[in-house]
Amino acid sequence: MMNSLIAKIKERPTPKASKGAGINSAQYFIKKFPVVLFLQTRNRDGSRTEALLQKLRWRYDLPSEHVVTVEVDGGKDGAKLYQDLVKLSGVTSFPQVFVNETYFGQYHEIKAYYTNGFLADYMLRGIGKCPDCENCRTNK
Repeated sequence: MMNSLIAKIKERPTPKASKGAGINSAQYFIKKFPVVLFLQTRNRDGSRTEALLQKLRWRYDLPSEHVVTVEVDGGKDGAKLYQDLVKLSGVTSFPQVFVNETYFGQYHEIKAYYTNGFLADYMLRGIGKCPDCENCRTNK
């Protein structure tokens, strides 16, 4: 089952620079942080997704800079960030989660990956904290 999940994740779009352009605002966050949640304020699914990601951060004692939340709201900067995000993910709704520079999905996908352990495994491997090694198992 784990191999089919990995194949499914690898099929998803990954951040790519626009042709002839430098890094866009969404890419900045995606490249800088291992786990990035993009959401809009007062979005119920965004809040639930944020709670799941925070549970993982606390469970594995990860620094706050490993799991960040970016609010995409009104104004010129928010509109630009939204446009850049849509170019990367192809998704026009929120929340959106990127793990290790890979688009991972929205709330229902994140919840499923959280429940079956795949999200933690993928996230931890990306930051060099493998859940399979003895050191990591003692930190659970």
